[in-house]
Amino acid sequence: MNCTSISCYELLQRGADRGGYLVYYGHKLRIEDFLRDVERFAGALRQMGFGKGDVITLQLPTCPQALVAFYACSKLGMIANIVHPLVPVNLLAENVKKTQSKALFFYDATVRDEASLTKLGQRLVRCSISDYVTFRKPVYKLYSAMSCKRLRGIDTYAELLKRGAGVATECVGTSEDMLCYMHSGGTSGIPKIVKLTNRAFNAVVDGMFAMYHPDVRHGYYNLATLPVFHAYGLCCAMHGPLCVGYSLVLVPKFDVYAVAAILRRYNIKVWSVVPAMLKKMLASNVFDRRGLKSLDVIWCGGDVCEEKLVERVDGILSKRGTRARLMRGYGLTEMCGVTIVNNFDHYLKGSCGRPMPGFAVEIWDDDGNVLDSGATGEIVVSGGGVMSGYVEGEECLTEKNGVVWVRTGDVGYLDDGYLFMVDRKKRSLKIAAVNVFPAQVENCVSELGFVSEACAVGVKVAGKQYVKVFVTLKERSDAETVKKRIVEHCEKNLIGYAVPRFVEIIDSMPRTPLGKIDYRALENK
Repeated sequence: MNCTSISCYELLQRGADRGGYLVYYGHKLRIEDFLRDVERFAGALRQMGFGKGDVITLQLPTCPQALVAFYACSKLGMIANIVHPLVPVNLLAENVKKTQSKALFFYDATVRDEASLTKLGQRLVRCSISDYVTFRKPVYKLYSAMSCKRLRGIDTYAELLKRGAGVATECVGTSEDMLCYMHSGGTSGIPKIVKLTNRAFNAVVDGMFAMYHPDVRHGYYNLATLPVFHAYGLCCAMHGPLCVGYSLVLVPKFDVYAVAAILRRYNIKVWSVVPAMLKKMLASNVFDRRGLKSLDVIWCGGDVCEEKLVERVDGILSKRGTRARLMRGYGLTEMCGVTIVNNFDHYLKGSCGRPMPGFAVEIWDDDGNVLDSGATGEIVVSGGGVMSGYVEGEECLTEKNGVVWVRTGDVGYLDDGYLFMVDRKKRSLKIAAVNVFPAQVENCVSELGFVSEACAVGVKVAGKQYVKVFVTLKERSDAETVKKRIVEHCEKNLIGYAVPRFVEIIDSMPRTPLGKIDYRALENK
């Protein structure tokens, strides 16, 4: 596609010439109307005094408003700081300060009391489901009004579109401009804010469609069940498909029955998932032939995908008599979500595939030496989708022989150019496709005066991932009281997925030879 010299907004305009729709809660929005809203939103941002280099925060689920804001930022050379819609206010306060954000766009259905947002020092803008629905619009309006304590005088998304309708704006955003901030575990497992440019996003789109030759026709849809605050979701499940000309079905919250209905109703050609989504579909017995009539490929990444899952899904897809199959890949936020993937031209069982065109992978030892094929070491990647760095300023990129590499912190090996992943060195968990960082949980629990040490690990119960925290106490206390206080404190200060489901009090922490807490020993406890 050769799109790395233009902005994401300009690339969207190219794809929009094919027509098509965005589907949201069953309501269709024509692509030309979506582009109209991008123009109006850009006009409203300009009218509000925002311009090139300014940062706005999007605390939104997967919805049209989030994509409108993303492309308007691209047009104006602004930066979209994309955060989880359920992030607690105290963590949000740290984030907007760190990113120097000037405005916060939030969803009324996820904010219980708008007064809690006033201390953030942001220009507040309320978005709503009712902005993009027609059927049962009064019902959605009533629901959002009743579910949240509203403040008077707050701007609304609908009002901004009206104000921006008559404001002309030029596309001043370039391929080299910073486009968005995404949130990652970093390559060390510590939460970081990743800086990504228009060029990085579009380089991934280039690579995606150079290795996958899509059949894009009017009426073909891409199913977006991944969240917009997820680099893999935003870049690979939304931006890429829109720019190549697919219609797009947006799913704000993953529900197996809603997704099954979508697969039956629309001509879904491409679907990007994390393994947990497929497991839920299979466990609920809703992943069957009736909803797979148009499907060509399922891209799977974001977490370790076991071979038995690939085989089970491929077995179901093969009954349709087409080439459709599950394609496992590998990527990270620092590379816009995907770098390596199996495809119809290059596929090897058990592997994550080969690098997309424009990307490369090597295996290094601890000293940065390239290891031979078959040798296990750290996975390092390079290519056009590489980040510009972390907002925190941490040194994170390695230049070698004129090539910039990202040291992923993951362990694997290469076989004939195919990547096999062995383990993750960094400490991060995936719960419902959301990154959960043990260090963040531990820091929160350690704030409690009676806790001596804390160590958070992932545990699986009936196939579902949860957080378990082990604690040692400064003095003996009632166990049930301790557990209750820890959970209550975490509920107030952490995103819901990070709240420990299990708390265990132990006498002392296991230690590594270097004296660090041996979290792997606790994972096996």
